[in-house]
Amino acid sequence: MEIGPQYLMPFNKNIIKEKELSIQIHMDGFSFCTHSSQFFFDYESAPINNDFAFKKILEDNTLLNFDRVSCIYFKRPATFVPTSLYDASKKEKNLRQNVKIDTQLKIAEEQTINKEIKILHQVLTIEEEVFKKLYSNITFTHYTKILYDYLYRDTKSDSGIIIYLHLQDNFFDVMVFDGKKLLFYNSYPYKNEGDFLYFSLAVADELSLSPEQFSIVFLGKYKRYERYYKVLENYQQKLEFNYVTEEVA
Repeated sequence: MEIGPQYLMPFNKNIIKEKELSIQIHMDGFSFCTHSSQFFFDYESAPINNDFAFKKILEDNTLLNFDRVSCIYFKRPATFVPTSLYDASKKEKNLRQNVKIDTQLKIAEEQTINKEIKILHQVLTIEEEVFKKLYSNITFTHYTKILYDYLYRDTKSDSGIIIYLHLQDNFFDVMVFDGKKLLFYNSYPYKNEGDFLYFSLAVADELSLSPEQFSIVFLGKYKRYERYYKVLENYQQKLEFNYVTEEVA
């Protein structure tokens, strides 16, 4: 099956070096990516609340001994708050504006590479605890931080307004940059071309942008999403792809 890393340049397996492990937490299970292989375990086959069974699965697949381990959250959405407006005592209120709060989860707080934005998201404490026991050198982050940091480093100050689209199977992310300044971020659910087109055009409308004022860049180009590229071509001619890759089955 296809998983998050194939949809986003920073997660491409060619970026992962030898003796490095990238763990992604998704709605339906865990993905483990190394320099040369990828494994996916659903929650039923790899019950994280059973420490012994979970560790045994990782041992059997040689997924325990690595020099560097990063854990990336895809499972739940995040909220961006400008650092200048951020108050740690109100982080639940900030998150609640865009995300349905689960009181059983912890609110995690991160900061973008330029320290301009705080990223808030919810995490399941038991997941962190189990992975910390298994990997003493593990770090945790939300995928939107990696997205933002990657685009911020890659975007030039004079590049103009660019709408970046990051497609996944059930939702897509939109980040709008004017040079290195983030103008807008949100994620939207979609089931078909109509949903995708509606939300994509709504972003330009919300920012009062005419088609001549911006370009659209997809993060990756994949055959499975061709119909979404084509439907947008009818409304915006400036479509680009930051890289083209073969799909991995």
